Amino acid sequence: MAIEKAQCFLSRKFEVHIVSNLPPQPGPLVAHCASKDDDLGNHTLTTDQDFDFNFCVVPFTTLFFCHLWWGNKDISFDVFNTKTIMQQCTDRQCYWAAKSDGIYFAGSYPPEGLHKVYSW
Repeated sequence: MAIEKAQCFLSRKFEVHIVSNLPPQPGPLVAHCASKDDDLGNHTLTTDQDFDFNFCVVPFTTLFFCHLWWGNKDISFDVFNTKTIMQQCTDRQCYWAAKSDGIYFAGSYPPEGLHKVYSW
């Protein structure tokens, strides 16, 4: 499930993946991602489903965040910003995985070095 591919001119394009590595119960993962200018809406992800989107970076200002819900758990966090996360995303790919015990990050796709960043 992907959002329309961005065409960048004089800018770099990045891609963010939000993946559900959750069991089917207590239900699917719901992800709502947005930036100041773009609301990507709600996306319902079943086990191993991937929601990805891409965008052109505006130097020093681009920020995307997501709010995730799974059963009675929820969390909000930045999935991309130009100050810290951008430098961790090799080949301009950022990978976030929701697991039963929290949220994991890898700076590549397919993910290598996946590590826990947040607890629910």
